Amino acid sequence: MVEASEHSTYLGLPNILGRNKSAVLGYLKDKVNSRIRSWDGNFISRAGKEILVKQVAQALPVYAINVFLLPLEITRNIEKCLTKYWWNSGQTNNSKIIWMNWERLSNHKNHGGMGFRNFRDFNNAMLANQLWRLATNPQSLVSRVYKARYFDKTDVLRAEQGHNPSFIWRSLMEAQQVLRQGMRWRVGNGKSIQILDQPWLLTTENPYITTTTAALQGHTVDSLMCMDRMEWDLDVVAGVLNE
Repeated sequence: MVEASEHSTYLGLPNILGRNKSAVLGYLKDKVNSRIRSWDGNFISRAGKEILVKQVAQALPVYAINVFLLPLEITRNIEKCLTKYWWNSGQTNNSKIIWMNWERLSNHKNHGGMGFRNFRDFNNAMLANQLWRLATNPQSLVSRVYKARYFDKTDVLRAEQGHNPSFIWRSLMEAQQVLRQGMRWRVGNGKSIQILDQPWLLTTENPYITTTTAALQGHTVDSLMCMDRMEWDLDVVAGVLNE
């Protein structure tokens, strides 16, 4: 997460953005277009183009996508410009046969692509990283501000968009499912983990506890352990959890 002094600027920015996010954030595609035009006409090898795309062009919108979910119009425009540049032979402006679209180019090289970024997926990944910072640094200024505003009685994973949310918070909520899919609690003494509604099982199919015992609501994982040592109380586990 950006530092509090930097992030405080963004807290008021949604009021400036208004409803037309594409118009305000459109400078990102203009920035990429401008950089690509500066490379046009130069003879650059395919390996050189790969480095320019990956290390320069793809890095230009990184700061913004750390905080905002870019409109699809902008991400598609950026990908379209990069695709044209990749297939441009550099001889004439008309020598741009698109042999493969960006979706296929963004596949790993082992799967027939070039390993370029899918900007939408990358955007969601960066926003999920911000949510992770909120979850793991609850005492930071940004975490306390958002918790007081949006999830005062719950945690980041179970937070909702709420009434009249800021553009930043709506962006973070779009990446919430990404964090839920990959996040797991590591069980230590179990005192910080709710038995229900939190992912702490190792299985990839369903990391959440299922049970027909309503009394488990609000109890933590240490309730399933022996009192004098960090071991599962097998009688309790067998009595309250599904097989």
